[in-house]
Amino acid sequence: MYKIVFLILFISFFGVINAKKIYTEVPALVHLPKSEQADTFGFNLVDQLPKLIYQEIKAGRIKLWNSPKKQVVLSFEALQKIESDNSVSFSKVENLFFNELWSTTLRKTNFAVIGFSFLAESPKGKISFGYIDFKEVLPILLNNFISTNVNGVQHLSYANAIYSRRYYFNLLQFGNNDFTSDMATSFKIKKDAFYSKKRVQGLVKLKNEKEVVYTFEKNPGDENDPSTLVFKNIENYLNDNKAQVLKIGGEKYFNSDVSTLSDFTVTRIEITETWIKKGASIRYLPLNIKIFVNNKPLNNMTISEFNQWQLLFKFKSIEDILIEKQFQLNLYKINSELIAFNESELYLRALNEFKWTQVSNFVKYTRE
Repeated sequence: MYKIVFLILFISFFGVINAKKIYTEVPALVHLPKSEQADTFGFNLVDQLPKLIYQEIKAGRIKLWNSPKKQVVLSFEALQKIESDNSVSFSKVENLFFNELWSTTLRKTNFAVIGFSFLAESPKGKISFGYIDFKEVLPILLNNFISTNVNGVQHLSYANAIYSRRYYFNLLQFGNNDFTSDMATSFKIKKDAFYSKKRVQGLVKLKNEKEVVYTFEKNPGDENDPSTLVFKNIENYLNDNKAQVLKIGGEKYFNSDVSTLSDFTVTRIEITETWIKKGASIRYLPLNIKIFVNNKPLNNMTISEFNQWQLLFKFKSIEDILIEKQFQLNLYKINSELIAFNESELYLRALNEFKWTQVSNFVKYTRE
């Protein structure tokens, strides 16, 4: 008898516990505080998304609603008035809110972002800037790239950044429950949904890829150095075909009468590549080359366009030279972040030796 009662109580208790972990399309209000977004995430949605949204509202390409109920559209002029009346800036909000729907089973979680809300702190108190419907703004989020630092990935759309969940967030409301004063329960629900063994459906996994721009450094003391050879052969080609200089942007700086042009000197070469890390190895994909003559930047050229010149460097193509990396290079930019000339070696070490989400930390602590 006691065993039966215990079994009934156990099943009932177990069912209650599991019921809390199984739900369908429960409205959730997620808060992203700007100050809590770490560099290791690679991007900061609270810093970047409001700026994009503001420009799109100004251009009339998206609607700003007064609330999630979508009853009234606020004009850009109305938005400006809110800013001026309260001494706040939409583009510089410190708090971003996602209106979402969460569903979970015992094995998986699904979430859908349905809209954004924006909140600013003003001398008069908290100011709401209205609501953006996610579906209405989705084409813009898919076609615009968010700025990413050295820890991030290249060419990341705003939509993929949002669905990567690579940002810090608090769960403020869940269904009818407000967790403003009960963050412990909020954390448990968030942990179960996103940080347990459950598979998160629709989560965008970011590739281990970075866009790297570097300068191809000449080695004047060694004629057999690949960089010296590249500089010399390109310079000879352009002086033998001076019209080419004009075709790729030189007309902005030089006389259009080719016969009057003096010989050019190639003073700098910039290379843009995609670097892909798999395990401990890095794969290099050359994309663009920018040549400077007489310290003047010519137009960016794709590697395919450059190959139309049919130049070889000791029987090697420019791709062969770039992929082999047997030359001195100085990093100029990783993703959207500029690299100081005197720290290029540190960043190269970080890319070669450390986790790609921790590049800035490696440089910081090595520097110290």
